[in-house]
Amino acid sequence: MYYAHRTDSSDKSGWQKLTDHLQNVSAKTSEFASVFGAGKWGAIAGLLHDAGKFSKAFQRRLNGSPEPVDHATAGAQYIDKAWNQAKIARILAYIIAGHHAGLADFGSDASDERTLSRRLLKSVEPFKEALEEHLKIGPLYPLPLPIKPGVDPGLQLSLFTRMLFSCLIDADSIDTELYADRSRAELRGNTPLLVDLFDRYRHYMENRFANPEGFINIIRSELLTECLSKADAAPGLFTLTLPTGSGKTLISLGFALRHAVRHNLRRIVYVIPYTSIIEQNARVFREAVGADTVLEHHSNVQHEIEEDLEEADELYKWKKKRMLAEENWDYPIIVTTNVQFFESLFANKRSRCRKLHNLANSVIILDEAQMMNGELLKPSLYALEELSRNYGATIVFSTATQPNLQALFPKPVKIEEIVADVPKRFEQFKRVRLESMGLTNYDRIAELMSGDPQALCIVNTRKAARELFEKMRLLVAPEALFHLSARMCPRHREAKLKEIRGRLERDLPCVLISTQLIECGVDVDFPIVYRELAGLDSIAQAAGRCNRNGNRPVCTVFVFETDETPRQGWFGITAGAAQTILRRYPEDPLSLAAIGDYFKELYFYQTLAQDKTDKHNILGLLNEQVREFAFPFETVAQRFQLIETAAKPVIVEYDEAAREALEALRHADRIGTILRKLQPYVVQLYPQEFAAFRHAGEILEVRENVFALSSPERWYDREIGVKPFTQENHLQEIYIF
Repeated sequence: MYYAHRTDSSDKSGWQKLTDHLQNVSAKTSEFASVFGAGKWGAIAGLLHDAGKFSKAFQRRLNGSPEPVDHATAGAQYIDKAWNQAKIARILAYIIAGHHAGLADFGSDASDERTLSRRLLKSVEPFKEALEEHLKIGPLYPLPLPIKPGVDPGLQLSLFTRMLFSCLIDADSIDTELYADRSRAELRGNTPLLVDLFDRYRHYMENRFANPEGFINIIRSELLTECLSKADAAPGLFTLTLPTGSGKTLISLGFALRHAVRHNLRRIVYVIPYTSIIEQNARVFREAVGADTVLEHHSNVQHEIEEDLEEADELYKWKKKRMLAEENWDYPIIVTTNVQFFESLFANKRSRCRKLHNLANSVIILDEAQMMNGELLKPSLYALEELSRNYGATIVFSTATQPNLQALFPKPVKIEEIVADVPKRFEQFKRVRLESMGLTNYDRIAELMSGDPQALCIVNTRKAARELFEKMRLLVAPEALFHLSARMCPRHREAKLKEIRGRLERDLPCVLISTQLIECGVDVDFPIVYRELAGLDSIAQAAGRCNRNGNRPVCTVFVFETDETPRQGWFGITAGAAQTILRRYPEDPLSLAAIGDYFKELYFYQTLAQDKTDKHNILGLLNEQVREFAFPFETVAQRFQLIETAAKPVIVEYDEAAREALEALRHADRIGTILRKLQPYVVQLYPQEFAAFRHAGEILEVRENVFALSSPERWYDREIGVKPFTQENHLQEIYIF
C-alpha cells in the first residue's frame, strides 16, 4: 500500500492513500482547467504530480525516515517519456516538477540542478510498474490553445503553463487541506452569488439616485443607465473613459455586475495602483453590495492565524473565510493592487500563482488604467489581452485619461468604449482650465499661494513638499497651512484631511502642500491648484481636486516647472512628454486630443530597440526558445518587479491607540490582529535611511522583522511626519508620495 499523507496514528488507518489523493487532485485539476478548455491536461497533471511517492524512499519518509525525497521529478520524467519526448510535454513537466518549488527555467547549464532540463535527466527511484498498476495515462493530447498569428507565442504558451500550474497547485492544496483540516476546508466557498449582488447594487443605487438634484448628479444618473445598458455586450476588451467626478467607481461596479450576470462570469477583480485607493473603493463596494462580498488583497492586510474553528464564533469564521480566499481568490469581488495582480501573472512561485486560474471567466477592471506599469506596460497589456482571448475574461480599462492601447499591439485588437459620447461627457464635466507658468521656483510659488485664501500645490517629491511647506510657514497663519506626504502615517493624514475638508466646507482659509498622494482618489475641492510638471495623466488628476463639485465658475490649474527637482527614470519620460503637449495644445491641454497625443509621445513613437514599455525584455525572453518550449520562468519572475527598491516599514506611536497596540505587540502570542491595528501607523522609509536610523538606535525591532520609531517625540513632526535623519537623507528624498 502506498500513502500520500500521514497522521500521527501508528496503525495507518487514517493515512491518506496515494491513489485516492492522485485521483482527487486529478479530478479537481481537470475541473478547474476545463474552464479554459484544458480539462484533459489538468487530469494528467493531477495524476502525475505526486508519482514520485510510488517509491520506497518516500514511504520510508512517511514512516519517520529523515532522508529527504524529491517526489516531484518522477512525474515530469514520466510524461516526457510517455509522450515520446515531444516538446509539448514540457508544459506538463514544468508544472509537475515545480508543484512545490515553483516553475523553473528550462536552462542550459547542466550543473544547475534547479532547471527543468537538468531534472529531466536526474536519476530517480524506479516507480513505473507501481504507477501503471494504479493509473492510466492517455496518449499525446493536442494543445488546447489557438496560437494567434502576430501575437507573442512565448507569452501565450508561458501563461497557459502558469494557468495549468495554478489549477494543479490549488487542487493539490484543497485536497490536502480537506484531508488534514476538514473544518478549515469547509469554510471555503458558499459566498453570495453575483446575481444576488446585482440585486443589492440596484437597490442601493435606486435609493441613491431616486431623485437626483443638481446638474452633476443628473448627468451621473444618465451615465449609470447608459453603462448598465452596455453591459449586455459580449465579453472582451473595453474602455471606460469618464471624467473625474463622474462617479466612475460605482458605475464600473454596476457594469461589471450586470455583465457578469448576463454572461455567467464568475467574479469581479478590481486592480488599483495604490492601497490608499483600494481601501477607499473597498468601503464603497461594501456599502453598495455588502461586507460579506468584498476581499481586499494587498500588503496592508494582516490576519490572526489559526484558531479552533469548531469553537470559533461566526464573525471569526467569516474573517477566516476571507483569509483563505486570499490564497486562491475564490470570492465574488476582489480588490487588489497592480503589484499583486501583474507580478502574479508573471510569477513562478506556488503562493503567487495559485489564484491565477480563477481569473478565467471573470471581469477584470483596471482602475486608473493610465498608471498601468509604465516600463512593463507591453507585457502587462499582452497578458490582459490573452486572458480575454483564451480564458474568457472581460477586461475594462477605466480612467479619465485613456491611452490608445490598441497602438501597442502588432495587429488590430477590438477594444470597445462603454460610453457612447465621450467628448460630450467631458464637456459636461469641464470645471477647470489649465495655464502653463513655465520655469519658476518654489519661492515664487510660495509668494503666489500666500495671496490665495484657499489653494493646493502638488509637488513631485517629499523633499520638495517639506521645503515648500517651510517657506509657507513664514507667509500663512499656522491654522490655515497643511502638509501631506507619505512621511506621515495614514492615521495622521486622515486626521489632516478631515481638518482640511472642514475648513474648505466652512470657507475658511486653507493652503495645502502635498505630494502626488492627494491625486489618488482623495475627495477635496479647491478653487485654485498649482501642479509641478509631471505626466499629463497626473496633471489631469490634480485638476480633479480643483472645482471638483462644479459649484464655481471655471477655475484655474497652474502648471509650473522648476530646476530644483531632477527628472529621471520613467517620471522624467512622462514629464517630458507632458511638456511637449502643453506647448502643442496651449488652449486646452486636457482635451481628449491632447491626452491621445500625450500617450503617443509616451509609448508609441519608440522603435523596438528603444522600447521603454518592456524595459527588461520580458517578451523577448519568453520568445527566445519558444519552439523548444524552453521558458525562463524563474528569470522572468525575478525581472518582472513593479517596485524595484522596496521601502522599509516603520511603526510610529502617533496616538494613544498606537502606543497601546505596540505595547500589546511586545507581549502577545498571536500578533496578526495587532499588526492590522498598527497598519494605519506605518511610514515607509528608504532602505539607507532606515539603516541609519537603526544604527543610531532610533528604530527598534519590536518583534521579528517588525520595527518601530523609538523616539517619536524627537523624530516625528506633527506637521510633516518623520523628519529626515540627516540633511543628506533630505536631499536624496525623491519618493513621489
